[in-house]
Amino acid sequence: MNKLGFIIAVTLFAIFAVADIVHDFFANDSIHYFSEQPHQLLVVGAIALGGGLVVYLFYQLSLHWQRRVKLVTLGFTAAFVTLAGCCFSFFLAGLPHQFIWIPNLLLLTATLGIIAFAGLLWFEFYQVFQKRVL
Repeated sequence: MNKLGFIIAVTLFAIFAVADIVHDFFANDSIHYFSEQPHQLLVVGAIALGGGLVVYLFYQLSLHWQRRVKLVTLGFTAAFVTLAGCCFSFFLAGLPHQFIWIPNLLLLTATLGIIAFAGLLWFEFYQVFQKRVL
């Protein structure tokens, strides 16, 4: 019964996802956009093909090299997001003296979100770093 419920849930999710994609495609008038600018459709196809090729090549690597690529990618991403969080914090610290009318709560929420995301990236980096490759 548990397996049947899971299959039904995944099937319903897939149906709703496809219906949402079709609805967005027609609601955003994508047909006219891509008919007026067909080179944009080629750009989208090239991004999809390039992303698929990168994923395929990543999984062709050995487990040791996959771990190294994950560590480098997570490290650079976490460092960049941490730097962005620090810049936002620095900007937010000097903001009340200059612009009183800017909603500080929104900037504070964005800054805390960036810092939390950086923390999650560093935690994932730590988990990948601690994992042993056989």
